[in-house]
Amino acid sequence: MSQDNPTNAEQPVKPAESESKEEQSSDDGKGKNSEKKARVFDLTEMLELSKKTIEERGLPKPEEVNDSPSTSSGFGTFSKPEKASSDNKQAESGVSSGMEDDEDDMMVMLPPGFKPDQSVFADSSKSAEDDDDSDFDEYEGDGIPTVALIPSSMEANLSHGSKPVSALRFEPAGVRFASGGLDYMAKVFDFQKMDMSMNCDKEVMPAESHIVNDVAFSGNGDTLAVATGGAQLRLLDRKGKQWTETVRGDQYLVDLSNTKGHTAAVNAVRFHPLVKGEFLSCSDDGTLRIWRLEDYKEITKCINKHFKVIKTKTANGKRAMPQTCCYSNDGKLIAAGCDDGSIQVWKHGNFYVNTSYLVRTAHRGPITCICFSPDSKLILSRGLDDSLKLWSLSNAKKPLQEKFNLENGFKGTDCGFSPRGELVFTGTSSPNSQIPGQLLFFNTENFDLVYKIDFPGVSCTRIDWHPKLNQILVGLSDGSIKILYDEKMSVRGVIGCVKRPIKRSRREEVIKEEMVLSPLALEMFQPRREDDEEKEKYLRMKDNQLRPAFRKPADVPIDGPSANGRVKDSGSTLHSYLAKQIGTQRNKEFLEDSDVRASILRHAEDAAKNPMWIDKAYKKNQPVPIFQDKTTEDEEEEGDDEEKTTEPVFKKPRTK
Repeated sequence: MSQDNPTNAEQPVKPAESESKEEQSSDDGKGKNSEKKARVFDLTEMLELSKKTIEERGLPKPEEVNDSPSTSSGFGTFSKPEKASSDNKQAESGVSSGMEDDEDDMMVMLPPGFKPDQSVFADSSKSAEDDDDSDFDEYEGDGIPTVALIPSSMEANLSHGSKPVSALRFEPAGVRFASGGLDYMAKVFDFQKMDMSMNCDKEVMPAESHIVNDVAFSGNGDTLAVATGGAQLRLLDRKGKQWTETVRGDQYLVDLSNTKGHTAAVNAVRFHPLVKGEFLSCSDDGTLRIWRLEDYKEITKCINKHFKVIKTKTANGKRAMPQTCCYSNDGKLIAAGCDDGSIQVWKHGNFYVNTSYLVRTAHRGPITCICFSPDSKLILSRGLDDSLKLWSLSNAKKPLQEKFNLENGFKGTDCGFSPRGELVFTGTSSPNSQIPGQLLFFNTENFDLVYKIDFPGVSCTRIDWHPKLNQILVGLSDGSIKILYDEKMSVRGVIGCVKRPIKRSRREEVIKEEMVLSPLALEMFQPRREDDEEKEKYLRMKDNQLRPAFRKPADVPIDGPSANGRVKDSGSTLHSYLAKQIGTQRNKEFLEDSDVRASILRHAEDAAKNPMWIDKAYKKNQPVPIFQDKTTEDEEEEGDDEEKTTEPVFKKPRTK
């Protein structure tokens, strides 16, 4: 297009005219934008101006750019401009021209003769992805080994007590975990409150003289269920206080479905993974019972009845005692391992008469633990016959994998799957202290030993692997607890506790203040009693010491002749002294008078005229007293005569 086009020549003038009009309007006092118009840009003219600029600067034209070698980018294709002579000189000094193009505006000019260290520059042939995978270069051919998935690089030591740990379980959220032992104690460890000392947060004794067999947290962590050697389950709140318990069944009833609760020791307890408030327990009475927290009664302070009952039987139809139980991860199945070595599985529903999966001869001894795989298609079982077996729910005749010669001397030895199911783990225990306990990890596909951890002199009894924290709890027979974790793969949990400093005890730093008593706590306001059996009163001071008992307060002055059973003392005046002496003399004379009869008759006439102690209703009918006429002197004389006779009375002759 030519520049002589009249339309193109007139359009650039319009913005100037509009600007002049705006200035005039502003001078007239009107609004600045009242007559303002939108600016118009001519793309054709702008393109012509860009062509002129290219010709003046000697840059290649757009038509030539397409034919020249170029570098591509995400926004289009651009050519590399030629460098000036100064750039070529710097390139000869050791600095590449490519770096100068990118960093020309970012760096100051380097001094002449400067040579950069080439070892610090990254190799362009190596990408950033190769740097990220540098840690796994050694596994490039076979992939990442399963042993690298075990968080066992670090270890934290805790203590439950002096006796073996018999129960150990993580909270689903991973904030706390609980432990129980043969010392009848249950302890709760809170990661948020725990420091480097690794002390427990709460310590309780759920059932006196009963060992703790198992513990379980609810889905939200508000309730902790404790299974003990007793027939009742104890439910604790977050503060560690028991708020309810299950009812105890009648042990004299033959039909176990008619009893409201367990009648023997409870071996295991589990909460439903999906249904809130539902939990499962198994007992030596031969039943599994499903409970619900909504059945709690405020009047009885307990759960009065189970929701459902499941009976376990042997091949002969007799009672089989379930040693362990669990839910599947999807909550659709319930499994139990019995003392006869059988595995029995039911569908979670209304009826629990027939089993959906049954293996009568799974083990040659009692089963200590049973659990489902993450996909709920496999079952892992551990028995006292020193074996570990993997079963499929589609085949009940033969196990998929099995491992023997795994020492097991504890009835609650755990087993389980890794969070993704690549590994299975279990522990070994032996009554012989010379045989070390082991924590063993096997490959799920072929049961090959992948990794093991030895614990010299102790047995490995309880194990729990939390999938979110990626940390492993291990309970040992000496009462100690170990937490295995990895600083890179594990999150939260014990990682924050090992770096948290121990809180300093501030008892010595507290300034003791004077005890402030309220006015009613002073001695003069204390209650006064005549008896000495009044309870001692103490005031507790801030340092938990007892204040000594209050002394008996002084008697209040008497207002009037007497008060509170006390007679007012005589004063210091002469009148009061004489009155006291006269009264004392009269009392002395009265007491010294030997003729009591005469002393009484002295007031007989006044008593007859003015009876003080006889009601007027009895005045007319009051009998007249008759007194003896003899005096005291005659009686004394007769007595003297009798004393003069030496013979007894019964030997005296009769007088005619």
